[in-house]
Amino acid sequence: MITHLQIKTYDIIFKYYKLLRYSMTRLFKGTQNEVPKHIDPKNNICVVKEDTQGNKEWYYGANIVTNDGDIYYAKKACAETPASNENFAAVASGAGATCILQNPSSANSLAKTDTYNNVTNPIVSSGAQKDCTSAYPKTNDGDSDNTGAGVDVVTYKFSWTTSQIDTSSGNAITGGCIVDKAATLGANPKILTHWNFSSPASFHKTSTDTLTLYVNHTMNGV
Repeated sequence: MITHLQIKTYDIIFKYYKLLRYSMTRLFKGTQNEVPKHIDPKNNICVVKEDTQGNKEWYYGANIVTNDGDIYYAKKACAETPASNENFAAVASGAGATCILQNPSSANSLAKTDTYNNVTNPIVSSGAQKDCTSAYPKTNDGDSDNTGAGVDVVTYKFSWTTSQIDTSSGNAITGGCIVDKAATLGANPKILTHWNFSSPASFHKTSTDTLTLYVNHTMNGV
């Protein structure tokens, strides 16, 4: 026989797990010192949007490292030189990792074979293609806004000012990619990774917002 106390206990447990599941997928919003907790580890893409009052919103998504990305990481592990247009390291001498966001009417379907041509409606207006932040990529990122950092995590960081990208009069941002700065975009270059946002699935950036994006790749050996 199930007692009233047991029913109450089950109800508390159910509500706890429902709250935990919600907290792993919802949009997080807070002040400068409030960082989200209970983030789904699959969401390795982290974006922080900050308004002029210093309020921040965290957005999350998941990426796929492409076949070309796998080859790049394999070559770097062996201290080999990446091929032309697949340099996804720190930006130097006109080459290196840059980020391009996208705002199609509906999110792309991601695939291991993706190249730049699979990034629908890329945002390439003036200042939109961003170089990787100085001193990135790095492991064990110490930036407190990055909820996905770790000792075995490679972090790429990109930042946009208020004057760079304004989607308020068009489609919302749904995802993005990392491409070599030296690549000619019209020639369908290789990309390291391609992602969609999922929490929420899209968002707008206006002329009063800054954006900081972290791409976190965990070297987990599986």
